[in-house]
Amino acid sequence: MTKPLKALLVFTVPSLFLVHFAYAQPQLSGTPEELRGFLFPRPNTVNINGDAELTAYKDVAKVSLLITTEARSLNAAMTQNQELRTGLIDQFVAAGIASQDINNSKFASSPQYGLFGRNPSSFEVSARLDVDVSNETHLQLLAAAADESEEVEFERIEFEHSEEEEFEQEVRELALQDVMEQKAFYESNLGLELRAVNFFYGGIRQMQRSMPMAAMSEAIAVEALQDNSLATQGATAASVAPSFDEVEYATSVTVVFEIVSESQN
Repeated sequence: MTKPLKALLVFTVPSLFLVHFAYAQPQLSGTPEELRGFLFPRPNTVNINGDAELTAYKDVAKVSLLITTEARSLNAAMTQNQELRTGLIDQFVAAGIASQDINNSKFASSPQYGLFGRNPSSFEVSARLDVDVSNETHLQLLAAAADESEEVEFERIEFEHSEEEEFEQEVRELALQDVMEQKAFYESNLGLELRAVNFFYGGIRQMQRSMPMAAMSEAIAVEALQDNSLATQGATAASVAPSFDEVEYATSVTVVFEIVSESQN
């Protein structure tokens, strides 16, 4: 009876040791932020949130004019297209649009076939002029150029704000200024000293209106220009002028401050 009992004790003691070792391991779980707060607690902190908004107007209109010409030969269609675009560019520059604001894109050509012909009966060439304008007078000039010629199509228009980077920088500064003003208020009224230890930046948000192309096409109809070299004889147009919409820049920043006690100074 003695030997079996000794064997039982030999196998039982290591098993108890393993069970005790398994229960001795601590386990931590949670998000990285929760674990950071557990391992490095900052009980004396306060979060101050700052907000800022700025409103501006989209002051640049990016207009695309599509110029399409057709002729019996490809060379003739290309020549007509180039001459038409050159004439438009000269006209726009003479009206005060800077030449660097006019971009002349590459052309595309496509043969036109008759009903029963195997050889092309004509060639169609299309090219695009992209023009940046900053006032409604120049925008009306581009619209009138499309009204006067069947070969010129007012294809699309987009409005942009030319000082976007400057406004984004300013709205960030205003949000941080809002935080620091609140910090000074709390320090003065509560007798505290706050020291920044972290911050969270919310990024720049832009709120703007997007005008549908159909509505924009109606808005581009303008009065015929007084200059006889630009206005079609007897032509009339609706007196609806396009507008440069507003754009709002907004941001937020949260700064984490530690409440500094006298013993920490």
